[in-house]
Amino acid sequence: MKFKGSENMFKHLKINRLKIVVLSLSFLILLSACTAVSPEDQSPDPGTNPPATSTISPTDPAEKPDVSKPETGDTRAEDILKDYERGYAVIDAPIEDFELEDLEGNKVRLSDLEGKYVFLNFWATWCPPCRDEMPHMQTFYEKYKDEGVVILGVNPNQVENQGVDNAERAEEKAREFIDDNGFTFPILLDRDDSVWAIYQQRGIPANYMIDKEGTVKYLKPGAFSSLEEMEAFLEALKLSTN
Repeated sequence: MKFKGSENMFKHLKINRLKIVVLSLSFLILLSACTAVSPEDQSPDPGTNPPATSTISPTDPAEKPDVSKPETGDTRAEDILKDYERGYAVIDAPIEDFELEDLEGNKVRLSDLEGKYVFLNFWATWCPPCRDEMPHMQTFYEKYKDEGVVILGVNPNQVENQGVDNAERAEEKAREFIDDNGFTFPILLDRDDSVWAIYQQRGIPANYMIDKEGTVKYLKPGAFSSLEEMEAFLEALKLSTN
């Protein structure tokens, strides 16, 4: 099932036109609703790792210019994520703030989490890849919750109900699923789908990684395949903000 009719994250975050075109074309190929994106499923990108252009002095054939880039936090982050490069996009844009209630009735505002690393996940109970990644998320949450790391699992009403507007029913299904599986990381209820309207992608799960300064650094359209993958993105977040 594909979700239509509302603007996606890229318009709200005002990413430049070229990036919108490139990412939109990529997502049309990479994404189908409720399907995890796997790096090995994608064909090679002819623009990846182009050969360096250099000039060799005719008087010294062995002499080559230094074409290496200064190492920065971002380049080290890219190196950490190289095994996942076909499964994520770099966003680098400020968050769009929101406030939602969790299953206990507590209000959670995204901007209040500045100073923490946030993994923002959109999911539904009927989605197999969403269900598959949740044990990894639970393990990750238990391991890093006391180290300034937050996971927010957002359950949008009409996504949960596959196009039907019934916030009460969506909450019932989300609550039953979470209780039955013993997950303890925060689950937020997007009753009017207003947050999904901002961060919407063509399918679920959709995972956004946000740094301590409130910048959306990465988007992973699809499920996390392992705890190690989540830890790689956490390490990349830490490096890119240094």
